[in-house]
Amino acid sequence: MLRVTSFASPGSFTVTNSYASPDDAMTEIEDLAGKLDKLRNKSYGCKGNRPEHPTAFTALSTFSSGLPNGPIPFDKVIANVGNSYNPSTGKFTAPVSGLYSISVSIMGLHGNSIHVAIRKNGLELARLWTHGGGRGEVASHTLNLPLKRGDQMWASGSPGKKIYVGEPYNVFSGILIAGGKFN
Repeated sequence: MLRVTSFASPGSFTVTNSYASPDDAMTEIEDLAGKLDKLRNKSYGCKGNRPEHPTAFTALSTFSSGLPNGPIPFDKVIANVGNSYNPSTGKFTAPVSGLYSISVSIMGLHGNSIHVAIRKNGLELARLWTHGGGRGEVASHTLNLPLKRGDQMWASGSPGKKIYVGEPYNVFSGILIAGGKFN
């Protein structure tokens, strides 16, 4: 009869088992080592609420001529984690299905009343409006919404109208909050 006593760290527990042979003890130890490895692998893979595919972007618009008939070019990229924002097209493409937060801020030049739509796959979800009065007016919206892999988000404005580009007021940003399917 073989008796094995295991001591854990202080404040933990002690295990004493009896085995018929050293081979039985080794089999038990190998089994426990395998279980411990599986637990370690699971804990290393545990990310809490952190998305499996980190995705975040922030871009500014330095587009000084009139707004185009289509997506506003937010061409100065501050961050593009996951490379899902395309500054050439002004569009963000969801790399995975999940819950996202998308924000747009716009400041019109004096005398330029501007309407900007936040679009998902071409469908207008929200609209911003800035009068472009004597002092700077910034309009902004943040949408928290589910997107499917491949969905595109962008902002489009009043063609020909000008936005203020002297300072970083015109911002398009987004982040994946959590991956998965949401209603």
